[in-house]
Parts: sequence; C-alpha cells; structure tokens
Amino acid sequence: MVKLAVVGAGIGGCSAAYFAHKYLPGSKVTVYEKGKRVGGRVYTFNNKGTKIELGAEFFNSNNRIVSGLVKEMGLEAKKLEEANDIAVWNGNEIVFRSNHTMFYTMLKLLGKYKLSGPRLLLKIREVEGKVKQLYENKEPTEFSALFEKVGLDKWYKHSFDQILVESGIDRKYIDEMITPITRIIYSQNAELGGFAGVTSLLGISGEAIYSLKDGNDILPRRLVEASGASVELGTKVDNVERLPDGTFRLSMGGRSSVFDAVVVAAPLEGADISFEGIKKQENMEKREFQKIYIRLMKGTVDFEYFNLEPSSGLPSIILTSREADPITRFSISESTEDESWVAMTSTEHIGDEIVDELFKGDGQTVFDHSAYSAYPIFEPIESIPNTVLDKGLLYVNAIESAASSLESSTFAALNSIKAIKEQLKL
Repeated sequence: MVKLAVVGAGIGGCSAAYFAHKYLPGSKVTVYEKGKRVGGRVYTFNNKGTKIELGAEFFNSNNRIVSGLVKEMGLEAKKLEEANDIAVWNGNEIVFRSNHTMFYTMLKLLGKYKLSGPRLLLKIREVEGKVKQLYENKEPTEFSALFEKVGLDKWYKHSFDQILVESGIDRKYIDEMITPITRIIYSQNAELGGFAGVTSLLGISGEAIYSLKDGNDILPRRLVEASGASVELGTKVDNVERLPDGTFRLSMGGRSSVFDAVVVAAPLEGADISFEGIKKQENMEKREFQKIYIRLMKGTVDFEYFNLEPSSGLPSIILTSREADPITRFSISESTEDESWVAMTSTEHIGDEIVDELFKGDGQTVFDHSAYSAYPIFEPIESIPNTVLDKGLLYVNAIESAASSLESSTFAALNSIKAIKEQLKL
C-alpha cells in the first residue's frame, strides 16, 4: 500500500487524489488544505438557487480530460448560450458587440478588421493540434521537454503580441479584440506569454462552452469524494523532509506524518513550505502572482455607464481593453428590466463608488472578494520549472508558469500520478 500526501485541495489536488485512486490501486491518500473549503480557485456563488461562477467559469469540448472527469463523476453540463452575447468596452464606450449567430459576428469582424480575423483563425488552427497532442501525452514527462516535443516551446518563450504581429495581425485588432478576450481568462496588464494567450483563445473560440448545472465547484468536491481520500481542511503543511529511507515526513503545526510520496498541488510562492533534503526546489525561481478582485453586485443597471441604448439590451459578458484598467470584465447574469447581477473583476480594489455609477440608485454589493493571488503573471519565460522535485515528490503547479486552466491543472495532476507510479515501480 502506498501512502500519498496531496498538499492543496484545488482542482489540481482533488484531481491528483482521484487519479491516485484510479491508477495507484490500494493507495491511501491524505489531502491537506490550509483553507476551509475544497475547490481552490474554482468557486461558485450560490444564493437561493442563483449560481454565479467567480472562479473557473467554463470548459469546452476540446478539454478532453475535464470532460472525461465530468462524465465519470456523473455530472450534468449545460451549454452557455451567453457566449454569443459579448461586447468590448474601452472604459468609455462599446467598441464591438457580437451578434447572436457566429456567422454574422464573423461578417462584422471581417468588415471592421479585414483579414486579421482569418489570419488569427489560421494561427489558432495551427496550434490547436499541438495542444491536443500535449494534453494527450501518455508518459510522465517534464513539461519543458514535452512542449518541445510537440512544437510548442516557442509559445511560452515569446510574447503573444509578438507572435501575432509577426503573423500579420493588425495592431488595432489585437488591442480591441484579442487582448480583451485574453483578459477574461487572465486579468493581467503585463505582457502575456504566447502559450497563455493562445490557450485562452482556444478555450472560447470555435467550440461550445459549458459549465456544470450544479456549479463548477462541484467537480473538485466530487473528485475528492470519489478518491476516498482523507481530507484535512484548515491544516497547513509547514515542512517537507526527505528521510534517509526515501520517504517523506510532513510537519503540520505540532504533529507530523510519514508518506511514501507527496504531490504538491499549491503554488510554492504562497504555500510557505520549507523543504529539507530536496535539492531541485532550492534553485526554483519565485514567480510573481497576479492579484484579482471580484465584486458581485445587483440592481438596475444604468445603460449610460456603458454608453448603450436601453433598447439594445445588456450583453452577458462585457470584456475590456487596456484603456478600462483596472477593470478587466463584467459578467452579467439573471438580467431583467428591473434587476441584474453583475460580477466585476479588476486588478485593483475599486471602492463603493462603482455601485453608484453602474446602477440607478438601487445598487448593492452582495459579495466583495478581497485580493487573492490567482495565478502567476504569464510573461514569456525561458523554461518551465521541474515537476519532479525529487523521487516521489511532484509539483503539479509547475505547469502554471506557462498557463493555468481546468484542463492544464487536471493534466498536470495526471502527469504527476503517472510519474509516481513509474518512480515507485507500482
């Protein structure tokens, strides 16, 4: 029997626990989570049946691993029709709004931005097959080697803007359309790495988009339940020590436990874990993380805020260009003539004045999520950190130096469990 510790109960940690149950028969898994809930960045706000995703919002049919897990857990996915009702706001006015059919939206894009749209589609199709190869890899492999194998290494080494400009895509199209789309996934103002950029487009273009009927945060909860793992919430791992016999002692407060293998599924920069006898971790560069603020509000939206006519109705998603900083998007749901729920995401805290400006006197804040470090700032990098920190010690979040999504996290968890299976000859 293999004793496995998983540090972190986000989607990566919960996936690791489930894959251990599936691929390491007879394993005994303990999941440690310093917070009070399972799910990490996957968070569904639920108020009397109103479900609003404040973390990972959607997945599509290209996300094979996530889709497979959804089916294995017996969960019901629903298609998000609002993906066809998107507008782009520059902080002053709506500069583009989609039609409810893809055909007419493409005609509008072609008329305004000429050949930039088709050139972008060609670039996406070029990389789509390589990303599929990446996530379908069967053998445990370090990510830098795997990206190079499938021909994707240049995508994290160069900026997304640079790759697009070299592909003949117009600067105006990048600023008004592509950047706002990437900002809905990664709320950052810094130069975006190419792989993070292209995978954010793959996530919402060309395929139907889905969320889970019972809220996306049911997936990590179901995964950890199905794994049979013991879950210790409110428990911070302080130290990981490699013992002479190759096992690992984890210290939590005033107690400790020994395990045959450990999967760290939380960013080391925020985990505050010390390591003893682990050489590879000592040389890892610390990454800077992007801070995110989410404010959920409700009330009667003042259309003048977006320079819209009331007769046009409200889009379901309002993306923003860089001119609208620090606001990166508005997600509008449960919208009626009298009341709308609006989730605003920003990179800085915005005071209560936003409620007065956005709503007609009856607005209120329902939920104000203070800053949290969501994911690394995805700038171009030379290499992806090692997943294998030592024999039997794996780091799921290494892949987050290139991109962060439900699919990448579950893939990294699967890769880690397969590595443990191979290393321990199970």
